[in-house]
Amino acid sequence: MATQRIVVGYDGSCDSRKAARWALDEAERIDATVELLYAYEWPSYVPAAAMMPGAAVYPDADADDAVGEMLALAVDAAAATHPGVHLCTRVEHGTAAVALAQRSAEAALVVVGGPRHSVVRSLLGSTSASVGTHARCPVVVVRGEPRTTDPVVAGVDGSPTAGPVLAFAFEQAAVRGVPLRAVHGWPPPDGGRDLLSDANLSAVAAERRRLDAIVACWRRRFPAVPVSTEILVGAPGEVLVEAAAGAQLVVAGARVRRALWTALRPSVGRHLLHRARCSVALVHGAR
Repeated sequence: MATQRIVVGYDGSCDSRKAARWALDEAERIDATVELLYAYEWPSYVPAAAMMPGAAVYPDADADDAVGEMLALAVDAAAATHPGVHLCTRVEHGTAAVALAQRSAEAALVVVGGPRHSVVRSLLGSTSASVGTHARCPVVVVRGEPRTTDPVVAGVDGSPTAGPVLAFAFEQAAVRGVPLRAVHGWPPPDGGRDLLSDANLSAVAAERRRLDAIVACWRRRFPAVPVSTEILVGAPGEVLVEAAAGAQLVVAGARVRRALWTALRPSVGRHLLHRARCSVALVHGAR
């Protein structure tokens, strides 16, 4: 009987349908329940001359019926393509990012559709970026149409998220029967002016030994997964975007946003959400 729950942010759009298909495929592989979550925040009506806050105008019966019909169609479609997967639906009145973050406390995985790239979204953020920051379980942002034989890429650094990232990446590679690439981006301290200097060569060798040691324990747990380790010169975010070009999934650590200055610093996860063409998985260190 399925015990794990995969929560999907679903609004009937093309991106959310892709996310639902990805989640249904995953649920079929790992025997999990899929929950389609639709969240909408109804606008408040406040008279222009009002001096006191106005009460929200909640959705009427027609709006609720339309949402129910949309979800029913999604359930029927899933039953036809994935008859063995248990599927349920849920409607929340509120913002999608908040609803998904709250549901993540009871989920094994949250799946959302990949946002369209735009300058405005890059500046203001998106639902996927917000959920990836605040969720309490791994978050997968689905995009692209990769081949089923493409590898899984894991971005590995020296942070506490390295272990959970590799655990998730090995699991994904194992259930798909594909190789895993463990990638570490190394920005040279001198800006790359002399990559063949003795100091840089020694530093790269030390980074490789460290990466191999981190990967070794997971390699023993997943002996059937072909895995390679790579030290690539460059900023971690840029390196992972390039590695993701030939992957079906790239896995990276999610950074919890604790302060404004942290939010303004670029993160590898946010860089992937803006630039990667394949699906992105963000994994928290507490996993």
